[in-house]
Amino acid sequence: MIKRNSLWCTIFLFLSLISAYFAHQIDRDFGRIDVSIVNFITEENQPMVAKLYRPQSATKETPKPGLLALHGYQSDKEATSTFGALELAKRGFVVLAIDHFGHGYSTKLPAANKNMSGANNGYQYLKSLSFVDKEHLGIFGHSTGALNAIRVAKLNPDHKAVNGQSSNAGDPSLNNYLLTQGLFEEIGGYREKSFPVKELVKNENRLKAFSLSDNETLEWNHTYGNFTDGSARRAALVDGTHLGVMISEHTNKEAILWFNQALQDGIQDANWIDPDKQTYWYKEFAGLLALFSAIISALFLANHLLHKAYFSTVTQVPSNQVPLSKEKWFVLAIINIIVTIILYPIFTQWGGANEPIASVLSFMPLEMGNGIILWLFVSAVVNYLFFFLWIRNKKNLLREFGVLSNDQVITTTQVVYRYFVLACILVGYLYAIASFVHTYWNVELRFLWPLLKPLTTERFNLFPIYWLLILLFFFSFNGLIVTVQMRMRQTESFMATWFSWSIKTIFFAVSGLIILWLLHFIPDFMQIGPGFDLVGLSQFGGRWMMMLAVIIPQFIIFIIINHWCYLKTGYIYLGVFFTSMLMAWIMVGGQVIGRFLA
Repeated sequence: MIKRNSLWCTIFLFLSLISAYFAHQIDRDFGRIDVSIVNFITEENQPMVAKLYRPQSATKETPKPGLLALHGYQSDKEATSTFGALELAKRGFVVLAIDHFGHGYSTKLPAANKNMSGANNGYQYLKSLSFVDKEHLGIFGHSTGALNAIRVAKLNPDHKAVNGQSSNAGDPSLNNYLLTQGLFEEIGGYREKSFPVKELVKNENRLKAFSLSDNETLEWNHTYGNFTDGSARRAALVDGTHLGVMISEHTNKEAILWFNQALQDGIQDANWIDPDKQTYWYKEFAGLLALFSAIISALFLANHLLHKAYFSTVTQVPSNQVPLSKEKWFVLAIINIIVTIILYPIFTQWGGANEPIASVLSFMPLEMGNGIILWLFVSAVVNYLFFFLWIRNKKNLLREFGVLSNDQVITTTQVVYRYFVLACILVGYLYAIASFVHTYWNVELRFLWPLLKPLTTERFNLFPIYWLLILLFFFSFNGLIVTVQMRMRQTESFMATWFSWSIKTIFFAVSGLIILWLLHFIPDFMQIGPGFDLVGLSQFGGRWMMMLAVIIPQFIIFIIINHWCYLKTGYIYLGVFFTSMLMAWIMVGGQVIGRFLA
């Protein structure tokens, strides 16, 4: 058994590394692009980190058009590969994708509108590169990155083209402006607070930006003006949400054709590739496979270590008792779903732009992260309240179900400490993999969004603070509620029990979030309007409903891992420690740092 676990741990580690290497090769177009991580000092005398895509054809003797790629709020430079950076570099453009201040690895300064989170610094650095044609420069970005692209363009009239993805109308001062709009844009600021999106063709600001009169109608997917004098304008309609624009092949194609025309006069040179032939999705799925393989490898490592005496002495066979009838279990599941629906939109509002928590608690600077933390904290308080009212006359269940030690020799303190050590080993193992692939191949264990990535010093210092708060929730929910109060019946098969428990827990733990997402987006997809906007509560929609697309899958994976850990150990602690550490790592590694200054 020990040898088999070691073998499978090694196999999945190898698969993770191979997948990461494949993502690296796609990112560099199998040698046609030189991809490097660059650091440069900005005008604020602070470092900025960026990813530089330099086609092999771009040299000092043959400089190529340069493009600045700007990611959105809560994202990082790696995300730009889905909306243009990779596909444009493959076609002969030098692309510089920065980490805005407060994002990714540019953490010496916070995110701030005041200095465009350093976007203009990236543009100036791009112009300084010897292999970049200074006469042919462009800027593109998604969401907040699109707004910063417009601001940078206004500061630098030498730009030749701009692509604002999920952006606003821009204005006539921009040279050759392409607006890429999502048909189902859910955030009001990116659709001039009007709905449906198709009706924006009559919006006063958009008509003005496209130099059209008030009695005219803007035509989607039609190019106005001409590229020679910089008056070219186009509003491309993409079949997607705000995040959908960021990952759309249509978005990439529009950017390729626009910058080819604006910066290369439409010439299709030796670097040209058909715009429909795109490979960025292969990179993303390779990253996803690398991520999952690394986690599975870590679980096999855990299984191997659990057979060692130090850890095997604190394992036990899970109890077969079930404290609740099916009827009571279902009632509690519905209550949990309702509580989630109420608490998530109310308390997440305390995070985000201009949120009040960081202004009071300077040691908690994660803007959107603070909203998530407050929601988890309040949920934990509710969980503890209901659980301890329920457990008053059933305290023997704490030993029966692995909260307290059920062994006369091993103390509860020993159980907790040893599983904490094991969780640290597993997280350290994953961190080593993430560091290796980032150091040697400039890729991450991710899929579309920042997940497991090496941490800067600033982010690492935040880990203990946010982990303790996340642990408070995970102990209450995954530990006490799921494993004790709403414990489910086992079957004879480990796999069947693991599957059954995971599905049922996902039902009552995540359904509330799924319902919120559906309530907001179904009317959106019907072109009626985002759900919370329709009822006059737009403050509860926007980014927070968009974030559910990231939060829901994470919670599902944590539930699956938590049940695996419990069934292997008979105690709640390995699952609680391991999953809470993973969530804290994801949060402090990917969330934006700083106050969103005016």
